[in-house]
Amino acid sequence: MNEFISKLKKIKLKEKQIVLLVLSAAMVFLIVVNDFLKSSNEEKADISNTSEFSLQYIDKTQKELERILSDISGAGKVSVMITLENCYENVYSQSQKDNGSQVDEEYIVVKKGSNNEECLLVKVYEPTIKGVAVVAEGAGSIEVKNAITQTVCALFNISSVKVSVEKMKN
Repeated sequence: MNEFISKLKKIKLKEKQIVLLVLSAAMVFLIVVNDFLKSSNEEKADISNTSEFSLQYIDKTQKELERILSDISGAGKVSVMITLENCYENVYSQSQKDNGSQVDEEYIVVKKGSNNEECLLVKVYEPTIKGVAVVAEGAGSIEVKNAITQTVCALFNISSVKVSVEKMKN
């Protein structure tokens, strides 16, 4: 730091100019650090919200599936577990500017209220189901097992390979 100040003095800057230059550099540094921390915190919040929504999606979907499958003749009591391939994904509107050799992309921001801005949300992709495990009292019967498998495949548009149906223990 002392070397920096002595080099500035050699350039014949007055003390006030040196102080202003150092303060300006410090302010720029703080702004850059603040922007970095702010974007990092927003990313973490977005990820935790996505995970929370996905957990809610799984819970709600499992309960609905248990209710539907238990209504199948002969199924009896049913327990369901669903795994996801991915979480919710938000797609935001972007604009592109061609700067000759490079294309810049910017999110389109919408004002909501006096101090609140949000990116313009275009589409939300729901989670993709990776697999479904069903344990049912009546799964000892081939007919019940097939009916459960077909129902799950139809509801989630997944292959029967991704569905496991087993008999519940007594």
